[in-house]
Amino acid sequence: MDERTRREFLERYSKNQHTEQEHELFIKWLESLTDDEADLFLEQYGQFFRVLDDSNEPAQHVELRNKIEAQLHGFEAEEEQYVIRPRFPYKWVASVAAAILLFITVGIYLNNSTNAKNATETQVSLNKISPGSNKAVLTLANGTEILLDDAKNGTLANQHNITVDKAADGKLVYNVSAAQVDAGNSSSEYNTIATPNGGQYQVVLPDGTHVWLNAGSSLKFPVAFTGKERHVELAGEAYFEVAKNKAKPFKVSVNNSVVEVLGTHFNVMGYKDEKSTNTTLLEGSVKIVSGNQQKLIVPGEQARVDGNIKVAKVKVAEAIAWKDGKFNFAHQDLKTILRKVARWYNVEIDYQGAVTNEGFVGTVPRSENITEVLNTLELTGLVHFKVEGRRVIVMP
Repeated sequence: MDERTRREFLERYSKNQHTEQEHELFIKWLESLTDDEADLFLEQYGQFFRVLDDSNEPAQHVELRNKIEAQLHGFEAEEEQYVIRPRFPYKWVASVAAAILLFITVGIYLNNSTNAKNATETQVSLNKISPGSNKAVLTLANGTEILLDDAKNGTLANQHNITVDKAADGKLVYNVSAAQVDAGNSSSEYNTIATPNGGQYQVVLPDGTHVWLNAGSSLKFPVAFTGKERHVELAGEAYFEVAKNKAKPFKVSVNNSVVEVLGTHFNVMGYKDEKSTNTTLLEGSVKIVSGNQQKLIVPGEQARVDGNIKVAKVKVAEAIAWKDGKFNFAHQDLKTILRKVARWYNVEIDYQGAVTNEGFVGTVPRSENITEVLNTLELTGLVHFKVEGRRVIVMP
Protein backbone atom coordinates (compact mmCIF):
# COMPACT_ATOMS: atom_id res chain seq x y z
CA MET A 1 0.00 0.00 0.00
CA ASP A 2 1.71 3.20 -1.15
CA GLU A 3 1.52 6.51 0.73
CA ARG A 4 -1.11 8.05 -1.53
CA THR A 5 -3.39 5.01 -1.31
CA ARG A 6 -2.95 4.88 2.45
CA ARG A 7 -3.76 8.55 2.91
CA GLU A 8 -6.83 8.34 0.69
CA PHE A 9 -8.02 5.30 2.65
CA LEU A 10 -7.59 7.08 6.00
CA GLU A 11 -9.57 10.05 4.78
CA ARG A 12 -12.38 7.82 3.52
CA TYR A 13 -12.21 5.73 6.66
CA SER A 14 -12.70 8.81 8.84
CA LYS A 15 -15.90 9.59 6.87
CA ASN A 16 -17.10 5.98 6.81
CA GLN A 17 -16.84 5.97 3.01
CA HIS A 18 -14.29 3.15 2.69
CA THR A 19 -14.99 -0.27 1.20
CA GLU A 20 -14.49 -3.62 2.92
CA GLN A 21 -11.85 -4.49 0.33
CA GLU A 22 -9.90 -1.33 1.16
CA HIS A 23 -10.17 -2.11 4.85
CA GLU A 24 -8.86 -5.66 4.39
CA LEU A 25 -5.97 -4.35 2.29
CA PHE A 26 -5.04 -1.89 5.03
CA ILE A 27 -5.07 -4.58 7.74
CA LYS A 28 -2.93 -6.94 5.64
CA TRP A 29 -0.49 -4.13 5.01
CA LEU A 30 -0.36 -3.33 8.74
CA GLU A 31 0.41 -6.95 9.58
CA SER A 32 3.30 -7.01 7.11
CA LEU A 33 5.27 -4.13 8.66
CA THR A 34 8.67 -4.48 10.25
CA ASP A 35 9.35 -2.59 13.48
CA ASP A 36 11.12 0.26 11.64
CA GLU A 37 8.35 0.50 9.04
CA ALA A 38 5.76 0.58 11.83
CA ASP A 39 7.62 3.44 13.54
CA LEU A 40 7.73 5.41 10.29
CA PHE A 41 4.03 4.80 9.68
CA LEU A 42 3.15 5.97 13.18
CA GLU A 43 5.11 9.17 12.66
CA GLN A 44 3.28 9.81 9.39
CA TYR A 45 -0.03 8.90 11.01
CA GLY A 46 0.50 11.50 13.74
CA GLN A 47 1.27 14.13 11.10
CA PHE A 48 -1.87 13.15 9.18
CA PHE A 49 -4.04 13.86 12.20
CA ARG A 50 -2.32 17.14 12.93
CA VAL A 51 -3.29 18.15 9.39
CA LEU A 52 -6.88 17.09 10.07
CA ASP A 53 -6.78 19.02 13.33
CA ASP A 54 -5.70 22.14 11.47
CA SER A 55 -8.74 21.76 9.22
CA ASN A 56 -11.00 21.88 12.31
CA GLU A 57 -12.77 18.51 11.96
CA PRO A 58 -12.93 17.21 15.58
CA ALA A 59 -16.02 15.08 14.93
CA GLN A 60 -14.06 13.00 12.43
CA HIS A 61 -11.24 12.60 14.95
CA VAL A 62 -13.57 11.17 17.56
CA GLU A 63 -15.26 8.91 15.02
CA LEU A 64 -11.99 7.52 13.68
CA ARG A 65 -10.56 7.10 17.18
CA ASN A 66 -13.61 5.04 18.14
CA LYS A 67 -13.27 2.93 15.01
CA ILE A 68 -9.63 2.14 15.66
CA GLU A 69 -10.46 1.25 19.25
CA ALA A 70 -13.18 -1.05 17.92
CA GLN A 71 -10.63 -2.52 15.52
CA LEU A 72 -8.35 -3.22 18.49
CA HIS A 73 -11.17 -5.11 20.20
CA GLY A 74 -11.73 -6.91 16.91
CA PHE A 75 -8.15 -8.17 17.00
CA GLU A 76 -8.78 -9.47 20.51
CA ALA A 77 -12.06 -11.18 19.62
CA GLU A 78 -10.70 -12.83 16.47
CA GLU A 79 -7.20 -13.65 17.64
CA GLU A 80 -7.20 -17.21 16.34
CA GLN A 81 -8.68 -16.25 13.00
CA TYR A 82 -5.81 -13.94 12.04
CA VAL A 83 -2.83 -15.43 10.24
CA ILE A 84 0.19 -13.36 11.28
CA ARG A 85 3.74 -13.86 10.07
CA PRO A 86 5.75 -15.83 12.68
CA ARG A 87 8.06 -12.93 13.49
CA PHE A 88 5.04 -10.73 14.29
CA PRO A 89 2.74 -12.44 16.81
CA TYR A 90 -0.81 -11.26 17.47
CA LYS A 91 0.24 -9.07 20.38
CA TRP A 92 2.50 -7.06 18.07
CA VAL A 93 -0.41 -6.23 15.77
CA ALA A 94 -2.60 -5.29 18.72
CA SER A 95 0.14 -3.08 20.13
CA VAL A 96 0.51 -1.31 16.79
CA ALA A 97 -3.21 -0.60 16.82
CA ALA A 98 -2.87 0.72 20.36
CA ALA A 99 0.12 2.76 19.26
CA ILE A 100 -1.84 4.28 16.39
CA LEU A 101 -4.53 5.24 18.84
CA LEU A 102 -2.00 6.87 21.14
CA PHE A 103 -0.55 8.86 18.26
CA ILE A 104 -4.03 10.10 17.39
CA THR A 105 -4.47 10.96 21.05
CA VAL A 106 -1.23 12.94 21.18
CA GLY A 107 -2.06 14.80 17.96
CA ILE A 108 -5.60 15.64 19.00
CA TYR A 109 -5.40 15.89 22.77
CA LEU A 110 -2.43 18.17 23.08
CA ASN A 111 -3.31 20.35 20.08
CA ASN A 112 -7.05 20.46 20.80
CA SER A 113 -7.17 19.92 24.56
CA THR A 114 -10.58 21.50 25.11
CA ASN A 115 -12.41 18.93 22.99
CA ALA A 116 -10.41 16.08 24.50
CA LYS A 117 -11.13 17.15 28.04
CA ASN A 118 -14.83 17.33 27.33
CA ALA A 119 -14.67 13.81 25.92
CA THR A 120 -12.76 12.34 28.85
CA GLU A 121 -13.96 13.89 32.10
CA THR A 122 -12.40 11.71 34.81
CA GLN A 123 -11.27 12.12 38.38
CA VAL A 124 -7.77 12.63 37.00
CA SER A 125 -8.71 16.11 35.78
CA LEU A 126 -9.52 17.17 39.34
CA ASN A 127 -5.86 16.84 40.34
CA LYS A 128 -3.27 19.26 38.99
CA ILE A 129 0.10 17.75 39.82
CA SER A 130 2.76 19.92 38.25
CA PRO A 131 5.74 18.48 36.34
CA GLY A 132 9.25 18.33 37.73
CA SER A 133 11.64 21.26 37.62
CA ASN A 134 15.28 22.20 38.19
CA LYS A 135 16.03 21.19 41.76
CA ALA A 136 18.87 19.35 43.43
CA VAL A 137 21.03 19.21 46.55
CA LEU A 138 24.81 19.63 46.38
CA THR A 139 26.76 17.95 49.19
CA LEU A 140 30.28 19.30 49.64
CA ALA A 141 33.29 17.31 50.87
CA ASN A 142 32.84 18.66 54.42
CA GLY A 143 29.21 17.52 54.54
CA THR A 144 27.65 20.92 53.91
CA GLU A 145 24.43 20.66 51.90
CA ILE A 146 23.33 23.39 49.50
CA LEU A 147 19.78 23.44 48.14
CA LEU A 148 20.48 24.52 44.58
CA ASP A 149 16.96 25.53 43.55
CA ASP A 150 16.87 28.08 46.40
CA ALA A 151 20.48 29.25 46.09
CA LYS A 152 21.19 32.62 44.50
CA ASN A 153 23.33 32.92 41.38
CA GLY A 154 27.05 33.36 41.97
CA THR A 155 29.74 31.57 43.97
CA LEU A 156 28.34 28.96 46.36
CA ALA A 157 31.59 27.48 47.68
CA ASN A 158 35.37 27.48 47.36
CA GLN A 159 37.20 24.17 47.79
CA HIS A 160 41.00 24.16 47.48
CA ASN A 161 40.91 27.17 45.12
CA ILE A 162 38.15 25.60 43.03
CA THR A 163 35.01 27.72 42.96
CA VAL A 164 31.55 26.25 42.70
CA ASP A 165 29.22 28.70 40.96
CA LYS A 166 25.54 28.79 40.11
CA ALA A 167 25.32 30.31 36.63
CA ALA A 168 22.61 32.67 35.42
CA ASP A 169 20.90 29.81 33.56
CA GLY A 170 20.74 27.81 36.80
CA LYS A 171 23.38 25.17 36.05
CA LEU A 172 26.15 24.33 38.51
CA VAL A 173 29.68 25.11 37.26
CA TYR A 174 33.05 24.09 38.75
CA ASN A 175 35.71 26.61 37.80
CA VAL A 176 39.28 25.39 38.15
CA SER A 177 42.71 26.57 37.07
CA ALA A 178 45.47 23.95 36.94
CA ALA A 179 47.91 26.42 38.45
CA GLN A 180 45.68 26.93 41.48
CA VAL A 181 44.54 23.41 42.30
CA ASP A 182 45.72 21.91 45.58
CA ALA A 183 46.17 18.42 44.11
CA GLY A 184 47.10 16.80 47.39
CA ASN A 185 43.67 17.39 48.90
CA SER A 186 41.20 18.04 46.08
CA SER A 187 41.67 14.67 44.37
CA SER A 188 40.67 12.78 47.52
CA GLU A 189 37.61 14.89 48.30
CA TYR A 190 34.26 14.31 46.64
CA ASN A 191 31.10 16.27 46.03
CA THR A 192 27.70 14.77 45.28
CA ILE A 193 24.81 16.33 43.40
CA ALA A 194 21.44 14.61 43.83
CA THR A 195 18.04 15.27 42.27
CA PRO A 196 14.85 14.15 44.02
CA ASN A 197 11.88 12.63 42.24
CA GLY A 198 10.38 15.61 40.45
CA GLY A 199 13.78 17.21 39.87
CA GLN A 200 16.50 17.54 37.24
CA TYR A 201 19.75 19.50 37.06
CA GLN A 202 22.79 20.35 34.97
CA VAL A 203 26.36 20.47 36.20
CA VAL A 204 29.68 21.30 34.55
CA LEU A 205 32.36 19.17 36.21
CA PRO A 206 35.89 20.40 37.03
CA ASP A 207 37.24 19.01 33.71
CA GLY A 208 34.58 20.80 31.64
CA THR A 209 32.35 17.74 31.16
CA HIS A 210 28.64 18.65 30.96
CA VAL A 211 26.19 16.39 32.79
CA TRP A 212 22.40 16.43 32.75
CA LEU A 213 20.85 14.56 35.71
CA ASN A 214 17.36 13.11 35.38
CA ALA A 215 14.89 12.82 38.28
CA GLY A 216 15.76 10.58 41.23
CA SER A 217 19.48 10.50 40.36
CA SER A 218 22.85 11.34 41.91
CA LEU A 219 26.42 11.87 40.74
CA LYS A 220 29.51 11.61 42.96
CA PHE A 221 32.74 13.16 41.62
CA PRO A 222 36.10 14.49 42.89
CA VAL A 223 36.56 18.19 43.51
CA ALA A 224 39.34 18.03 40.88
CA PHE A 225 40.44 15.33 38.42
CA THR A 226 44.15 15.17 39.25
CA GLY A 227 44.93 11.46 38.79
CA LYS A 228 45.42 9.30 35.70
CA GLU A 229 41.69 8.96 35.09
CA ARG A 230 38.45 10.83 35.63
CA HIS A 231 36.13 8.64 37.66
CA VAL A 232 32.54 9.42 38.72
CA GLU A 233 29.76 7.35 40.30
CA LEU A 234 26.19 7.50 39.01
CA ALA A 235 22.89 6.34 40.45
CA GLY A 236 19.78 6.80 38.28
CA GLU A 237 20.10 8.44 34.87
CA ALA A 238 22.34 11.06 33.29
CA TYR A 239 23.42 12.35 29.90
CA PHE A 240 27.13 13.13 29.50
CA GLU A 241 29.05 15.34 27.07
CA VAL A 242 32.58 14.44 28.11
CA ALA A 243 35.42 16.91 27.67
CA LYS A 244 38.11 15.32 25.49
CA ASN A 245 41.34 14.32 27.18
CA LYS A 246 43.15 11.33 25.65
CA ALA A 247 45.55 11.19 28.58
CA LYS A 248 42.72 10.76 31.12
CA PRO A 249 39.93 8.28 30.36
CA PHE A 250 36.53 9.21 31.78
CA LYS A 251 34.82 6.40 33.68
CA VAL A 252 31.29 6.16 34.99
CA SER A 253 30.55 3.50 37.60
CA VAL A 254 26.87 2.56 37.68
CA ASN A 255 25.42 -0.48 39.42
CA ASN A 256 27.76 -3.39 38.56
CA SER A 257 29.28 -1.93 35.41
CA VAL A 258 31.74 0.72 34.26
CA VAL A 259 31.40 2.94 31.18
CA GLU A 260 34.79 4.08 29.87
CA VAL A 261 35.28 6.88 27.33
CA LEU A 262 37.82 9.47 26.22
CA GLY A 263 35.52 12.19 24.95
CA THR A 264 32.02 11.50 23.77
CA HIS A 265 28.26 12.01 24.16
CA PHE A 266 26.22 9.25 25.77
CA ASN A 267 23.29 8.52 28.07
CA VAL A 268 23.34 6.10 31.00
CA MET A 269 20.13 4.80 32.57
CA GLY A 270 20.75 2.77 35.72
CA TYR A 271 17.69 3.03 37.95
CA LYS A 272 17.51 0.18 40.47
CA ASP A 273 13.88 -0.59 39.58
CA GLU A 274 14.63 -1.13 35.90
CA LYS A 275 15.55 -4.52 34.40
CA SER A 276 18.89 -3.43 32.95
CA THR A 277 21.48 -0.67 32.96
CA ASN A 278 21.43 0.92 29.50
CA THR A 279 24.21 2.97 27.92
CA THR A 280 23.27 4.68 24.65
CA LEU A 281 25.98 6.25 22.49
CA LEU A 282 25.45 9.35 20.37
CA GLU A 283 29.02 10.30 19.50
CA GLY A 284 32.52 8.84 19.86
CA SER A 285 33.15 5.36 21.25
CA VAL A 286 32.44 3.68 24.58
CA LYS A 287 33.63 0.52 26.31
CA ILE A 288 31.25 -1.21 28.73
CA VAL A 289 32.79 -3.43 31.40
CA SER A 290 30.79 -5.73 33.68
CA GLY A 291 32.59 -8.44 35.62
CA ASN A 292 34.80 -10.31 33.18
CA GLN A 293 32.79 -9.11 30.17
CA GLN A 294 33.39 -6.05 28.03
CA LYS A 295 31.89 -4.66 24.83
CA LEU A 296 32.64 -1.70 22.58
CA ILE A 297 29.70 0.22 21.15
CA VAL A 298 29.51 2.77 18.35
CA PRO A 299 27.08 5.67 17.78
CA GLY A 300 23.50 4.48 17.39
CA GLU A 301 24.02 1.47 19.64
CA GLN A 302 22.89 0.70 23.18
CA ALA A 303 24.55 -1.67 25.64
CA ARG A 304 22.19 -3.32 28.12
CA VAL A 305 23.69 -4.90 31.22
CA ASP A 306 21.51 -7.36 33.14
CA GLY A 307 24.13 -9.91 34.14
CA ASN A 308 25.28 -10.13 30.54
CA ILE A 309 26.12 -7.32 28.14
CA LYS A 310 23.83 -7.13 25.12
CA VAL A 311 24.32 -4.62 22.31
CA ALA A 312 21.54 -3.47 19.96
CA LYS A 313 20.91 -0.76 17.39
CA VAL A 314 18.50 1.87 18.74
CA LYS A 315 17.03 5.26 17.96
CA VAL A 316 19.14 7.45 20.21
CA ALA A 317 16.54 10.24 20.27
CA GLU A 318 14.28 7.94 22.27
CA ALA A 319 16.93 7.39 24.95
CA ILE A 320 17.59 11.11 25.46
CA ALA A 321 14.04 12.37 25.01
CA TRP A 322 13.88 13.17 28.74
CA LYS A 323 16.84 15.57 28.37
CA ASP A 324 14.99 17.34 25.54
CA GLY A 325 11.86 17.75 27.68
CA LYS A 326 9.77 14.86 26.33
CA PHE A 327 8.38 11.49 27.27
CA ASN A 328 9.05 9.20 24.33
CA PHE A 329 7.17 5.93 24.55
CA ALA A 330 8.77 3.56 22.05
CA HIS A 331 6.85 0.27 22.19
CA GLN A 332 6.98 0.48 25.99
CA ASP A 333 4.63 -1.32 28.35
CA LEU A 334 2.46 0.60 30.79
CA LYS A 335 4.51 -0.17 33.89
CA THR A 336 7.70 1.11 32.26
CA ILE A 337 5.91 4.31 31.26
CA LEU A 338 4.45 4.83 34.72
CA ARG A 339 7.83 4.39 36.41
CA LYS A 340 8.98 7.39 34.36
CA VAL A 341 5.83 9.28 35.30
CA ALA A 342 6.34 8.47 39.00
CA ARG A 343 9.89 9.83 38.98
CA TRP A 344 9.12 13.01 37.08
CA TYR A 345 5.91 13.95 38.92
CA ASN A 346 6.99 12.56 42.30
CA VAL A 347 3.93 10.35 42.69
CA GLU A 348 3.20 6.86 43.95
CA ILE A 349 1.75 4.33 41.51
CA ASP A 350 -0.88 1.94 42.90
CA TYR A 351 -2.04 -0.89 40.60
CA GLN A 352 -5.56 -2.17 41.23
CA GLY A 353 -6.39 -5.05 38.93
CA ALA A 354 -4.56 -6.48 35.94
CA VAL A 355 -3.02 -3.95 33.57
CA THR A 356 -2.51 -4.27 29.83
CA ASN A 357 0.79 -5.60 28.51
CA GLU A 358 0.38 -3.85 25.17
CA GLY A 359 3.12 -1.55 23.92
CA PHE A 360 2.55 2.19 23.60
CA VAL A 361 4.18 4.56 21.13
CA GLY A 362 3.99 8.32 21.31
CA THR A 363 5.58 11.55 22.50
CA VAL A 364 4.23 13.81 25.25
CA PRO A 365 5.93 16.98 26.58
CA ARG A 366 7.27 16.63 30.12
CA SER A 367 6.17 20.23 30.69
CA GLU A 368 2.52 19.13 30.87
CA ASN A 369 0.93 18.51 34.25
CA ILE A 370 0.14 14.91 35.11
CA THR A 371 -3.51 15.33 34.08
CA GLU A 372 -2.51 15.76 30.45
CA VAL A 373 -0.27 12.71 30.42
CA LEU A 374 -2.71 10.37 32.15
CA ASN A 375 -5.69 11.51 30.09
CA THR A 376 -3.63 10.98 26.95
CA LEU A 377 -2.99 7.38 27.99
CA GLU A 378 -6.65 6.94 28.97
CA LEU A 379 -7.81 7.85 25.48
CA THR A 380 -6.37 4.57 24.22
CA GLY A 381 -9.16 2.80 26.10
CA LEU A 382 -6.61 0.36 27.56
CA VAL A 383 -6.22 1.90 31.02
CA HIS A 384 -7.96 4.24 33.48
CA PHE A 385 -6.63 6.35 36.33
CA LYS A 386 -7.76 7.93 39.57
CA VAL A 387 -5.59 10.40 41.46
CA GLU A 388 -5.77 10.82 45.23
CA GLY A 389 -3.27 13.34 46.53
CA ARG A 390 0.06 12.19 45.12
CA ARG A 391 -1.12 8.62 44.56
CA VAL A 392 -2.07 7.49 41.06
CA ILE A 393 -4.41 4.50 41.06
CA VAL A 394 -4.16 2.42 37.88
CA MET A 395 -7.19 0.40 36.76
CA PRO A 396 -8.07 -1.69 33.68
